[in-house]
Amino acid sequence: MSLPLVVWPACFVVVCRDMIDGMRMDLVKSRYETYDELYEYCYRVAGTVALMSMPVMGVDPAYKGPLEPVYRAALALGTANQLTNILRDVGEDLQTRNRIYLPLDELAQYGIAEKDLVAGMYSPTTGRMDERWQRFMSFQIERAQQLFADAEAGVDLLDQKARWPVWSALILYRQILDAIEANGYDNFTQRAYVPKWRKFASLPLAFSKAAMPQLNPNYKKMMAVRR
Repeated sequence: MSLPLVVWPACFVVVCRDMIDGMRMDLVKSRYETYDELYEYCYRVAGTVALMSMPVMGVDPAYKGPLEPVYRAALALGTANQLTNILRDVGEDLQTRNRIYLPLDELAQYGIAEKDLVAGMYSPTTGRMDERWQRFMSFQIERAQQLFADAEAGVDLLDQKARWPVWSALILYRQILDAIEANGYDNFTQRAYVPKWRKFASLPLAFSKAAMPQLNPNYKKMMAVRR
C-alpha cells in the first residue's frame, strides 16, 4: 500500500476508492495473518477518512513547511483510532460477527490460538484474564499509543479552528486504551468506555493544547521548516 500524498485533489479519487475497498474487505475477510494486513485494513477504513478530512480542516497559514508530515500525522491518527476500536471490541467482533481483527502471527507468538479467544482468555487458576492475553494486549496498546504520539506531531500544524476537535478526539480515544487496561484487559465481557464526566473534563486540556501550540517543544522547530 503506497501512501497517496501527492497532487490533491487528484489523489482524492484514489483515497475514496481505497475507503470503499475497505468496506468490501469486511464482506470477504474475517482474519488477518499479519500486522501489515491489519494495517492495510485500518488505512482503508479509517486512515482514508483522516486523509480526506485534511483539506476540510486546513493547515495553519503560518506553516510553510512540506505537507507530507501533516498528512502522515493524520494517517497515524486515523489508524490509531481504528486500532483502538479493534482492541475495545475483540469479544463483540468474535462473538457476534465471527471476526478477529488481530494479527494471527502475533497471537501465535504469545501462545494464543483461536480456540483460546473463543473460550474468552480467562485463567482457570486466577479467575482473571490469562497472562498471555495481558502481555499480548499490552503490546497492542503500546503500538496504538505510539501511533497517537506520531499523530500529535501534526495536530499543531492544523488550522487554528480545527485543532481543538482533533486534540479532543485524540485525547478521548487514548482514554479508551486506558479503560481497557483498567478493566484488566478484559475486552470479552467488558466494554471499555470513557464516562461523560471524564470526556467533559478532558475538553479544557484539549482546548489549551489547541490554543497554545507553542507549548509543544517541537512546535518552533516545525514552524521553521520551509518547503
